[in-house]
Amino acid sequence: MKTINLFIIVLFNFIGGLLSYSWCYRLFIRKYSTPELYYLVFYGVCYFCLILISIWILNKIKKPFGLISIGAIIGIVVTFISWIVAHFILGIYQGLALNIEVFFGYLFITSLMTLNFIIYPVILLCCHYSFLCIEKMAKNRNV
Repeated sequence: MKTINLFIIVLFNFIGGLLSYSWCYRLFIRKYSTPELYYLVFYGVCYFCLILISIWILNKIKKPFGLISIGAIIGIVVTFISWIVAHFILGIYQGLALNIEVFFGYLFITSLMTLNFIIYPVILLCCHYSFLCIEKMAKNRNV
């Protein structure tokens, strides 16, 4: 049962990450031709953190309203990861003539525009109701 729950968490976070990234790509990358690698690193780090946070939240909070409120707050806070990721990337590309510092301002704005604060609570609710559905199906089989 734990393996199935973990798979559901990873699946929904992956779908949310792809949705958020595709919106960001349509809104920003294609229009301004900025390096796509930075977006991939950013969204990879964000949604890896969200998977870890999801596991903890879904074990602690069982009410849908609590999941929505906590998910919205975390969705906003996770967009600030761009400043953390910036230090790693700036350390790697320090000698290059790329204007990466300006890029992270755009990254922060576009991550807010991709509505992580809406996508993440929906991910938590989908996981929560999927868990309930699987538990109900497992009980019906055992009866």
